[in-house]
Parts: sequence; C-alpha cells; structure tokens
Amino acid sequence: MKCRIDNGNTCRRCHRSGVPCIFVPRANAAGLPINLGVLDPSQAEINKTVMRRLKMIEDYLGFSAPEDSCLEPASSNGQMEEDEPETPEDHALSALWMASAALEKVCPPSIGGGIIWQRNMIKQLWLRFHETMPRLHFLPSKQTFSSPRPVLLASILYCSSARGTPEVAELAPHYFAVLCNAIAQLSIPNSEIGRPPDRSDEAEEWAFQTVLGIILAGLMTEAYVRETGIWISVAYRLILEHCPPHVDERSREWRRLFSGCQIVDLEHASLHLSCPIIPIEAPLPTLRMSPRDQLYRLSRMMHTGLAHFTGRGLPTIWSCFTGENPPEATISAACPFSAVDAAVIRDWARQLDEWLVDFSSSSSNGPGTHETSSSSSSAAAAAMSEQDRTLVFRQYVLHRLVVLSIYHPARGCDLYSNSITPNEQFELLLSARATLRLHLNDRSIWSNWDFVMITWAALIVLQAVEGGAGELDGKTDAF
Repeated sequence: MKCRIDNGNTCRRCHRSGVPCIFVPRANAAGLPINLGVLDPSQAEINKTVMRRLKMIEDYLGFSAPEDSCLEPASSNGQMEEDEPETPEDHALSALWMASAALEKVCPPSIGGGIIWQRNMIKQLWLRFHETMPRLHFLPSKQTFSSPRPVLLASILYCSSARGTPEVAELAPHYFAVLCNAIAQLSIPNSEIGRPPDRSDEAEEWAFQTVLGIILAGLMTEAYVRETGIWISVAYRLILEHCPPHVDERSREWRRLFSGCQIVDLEHASLHLSCPIIPIEAPLPTLRMSPRDQLYRLSRMMHTGLAHFTGRGLPTIWSCFTGENPPEATISAACPFSAVDAAVIRDWARQLDEWLVDFSSSSSNGPGTHETSSSSSSAAAAAMSEQDRTLVFRQYVLHRLVVLSIYHPARGCDLYSNSITPNEQFELLLSARATLRLHLNDRSIWSNWDFVMITWAALIVLQAVEGGAGELDGKTDAF
C-alpha cells in the first residue's frame, strides 16, 4: 500500500496503525535513483541469474520460498510479468496444471529455466500433440486424456517439442531431462510421482497413463537411449501390478497397452540384438490375445527370431551408426555365418511375407483386432481400411529389412562382401529400396525406430548406387 497524504497530516497507513507519520514525499522520492518499472536488460538478466542461484541454495538447504514472495522473475523486456486472465479453456485444463506443477516440483531448477513451465507453452504443446500426432499402431483410435498424469504429460511435452517447429524443438532437450527425471521417480520409494493413488480405480488409471507415457517415450528414444530397456521393465511391472483381474471393456485397452509395450521392446532389441524383456505369452489371462491377432503374430515371429541371434557378439545395426564395430576378420572368427543361420533368416522372411498376405486386407477395425462391426458409412470404413493397410505394410517392410540386415554389419556393412550371395545381396537391396519408397508415401511415420531403419536403408542404397547397382532405368527414384 502506498503512503499517500489524504488529510494533510498523516498517510492512510500510519493513520490506521495509530502511529506518528514520518512520511516525507521529497525525501522518499530522492531515495529512488532508478525507475523500478523498467529495468536495464543487462541488469534484469543479472537479477534473474542471482535469483536462480539463490533458489538453488535454498532448495539444497531445504528452505521453501514464501508464497507471497515479491521476488518474481522479470520478463525479457525487464518488466514484471502480469498474470493473464484465466479463460474457460484454461480452467478446463486445471488437471494439466496440476501435473505440470508436480513435474516442476521434482525437477532441479537448472532444467530449462522458466520457459518450459510457462502455461502458454505447455498448453500449446499439449494441444498440438492431440491435433497432429498420428494414432498409435497398437491402439485403434487416438487416446485423449482430460486429466493427465505427470509421466504421460512429460512424455507428450517431449514428443510434441521434438517434432515441433525449430523454435520449439530447442526446448526438446529440456523436456527430455524432465521426462527422464519423471520416469526415474517411479523407482524412488514413496516419491510423489511414483506413488499410486489410494483408490483402486484411480490407481488403475494412473498406471495405465504412466505405462502409455513410457511407451511414447520409448518410441521416441529407441536405439540411442540404452536405458529404454529399463523403462520397458518398469512399464511391464506396472502392467502386472495394476491390470484388472476381471475381463471387461477396459481390459481390452490393457491388452493393447501390453502389445505396445511388446512392440517397443522388440524394436529396441532388434537394433541392439539383445534379448527381449517382455515374454511372448502374457502371464495374466486378461492380457492374452488370440493367436490370430495381427500384433501377436508379428511379436511372436520377432521374439523367436531374435532369440536365435542374441548373445553371439554380432555387430548390430545401431553399432554401425556409433562406429563401435570390430574388424571384419575378428567378427568372422568369433561368429561364423552358418547354414542354420541362413535357413532361419529365410524362414523368418517367408513368415513375414505370409503375415503381410494375411493382414494387408484385414477388416477396418484397426490393427490388433479381428472383430467385425457395422459401419454407418462404407466410405469411412474404406478409409479406415486403407489406413490400416498402410500400417501393416509399414511394419512388414521395416521388419523385413531388420531380418535381412542381421549379418550385414558382420560383413563390414559391405554390400559387395565376398561372404554374401548374389541372392542375399539382391533381397537386401530390394528391401532397402522399398523402405525408402515407404518414407516417400507414408507421411505418418514419426517413431525413432522407423527413422533409424529408413536411414539404414538409405546407406544401403547409396552403397549400391556407388557400386553401379542402381535402378534398371538408371534412376534412383527411391530418393
């Protein structure tokens, strides 16, 4: 409250307090050498730096800042930010702000500064994710959550920022740090983010969203984040602990969630030739799928094939990107390419061909289900069926390239190696070209594993072009 002379003798504050007023206008004015309303930009930046350091010290000592602190951070123009009036839409996102506050509370102050916690930025990334991100191939329709849990929110903020505009993409590393910190909280006893709600229905919803957040994070970090395997293990544990024992409409969603966890697990394992974490058969009856289920058959094929080549010290696809491959002579001596291996790869590729034939013209209910349902519009059903066929074909092309590439790193990534047969060379190059054409025709590709395999295909095709094995018409229309 300002000291203002109203009756000529005392100011309002001193009059109410019943004390003698010592207010001297000219003297007080002389004590203000600068205009506090507009600070010099360099001074404002220094103030923010000092306040950040002070907050770090207080956090370390366990102090809590007063709720009505007047030491608010200054905006970029040196003026104090004013609270914008809350709109009805902002009020509807109250649960979003609660999840954001929980994330900010457990994150170190050094992560991202204040911009990543601005409501406008969080709201923009949240809405953009639901508007632009394609549906997941293990869920038949887009999922919308009005009350997101912290791990799911952190995952969405990272996904949306990493695939956003260049200005927003600059914040992706900060949101990635927030995401890693949120997932780490799941392994800390009694942590605020890792502790499920007391009510069983709320605990089930919390676990469902948390697992979905981990799956989204895995789809964005496959290969280059080795800890993705640990995240998958945490998600699998949450599924087993919170999946409802009774079969109802909700249990179908849990089955699809389990399939999504399997997919991320197998894709991550395929790039590192590591043992998958999630078993083929779900241990709980409510999670088990039909043997004719599309994703079940694909997971079974990949799980069985990877088990044959895991633990043999073979170079991996991802090791070719990191430059960790040992010399080819060392590889040939340690893990020779046997006739059994060739037979396994040929049978694996043949099973994928049969899988494509069986499911490329499946019903319009979406991947992962073979149930029939009536449609109010035949055109809408045809459109859904076309989208589903695109998803199936994408899975076929990318997984077939994985299978045919198993021994390509062991041959020094040389398409013209003496140990590769002409037929193997032709099949690998054909699969790589199909993968590049897939990238041109399918605009819904966004997961990290898909991009890694497309880049891998491009390297194979470039090597073929350099060796003179281009397209028959002399054009590299795969580009």
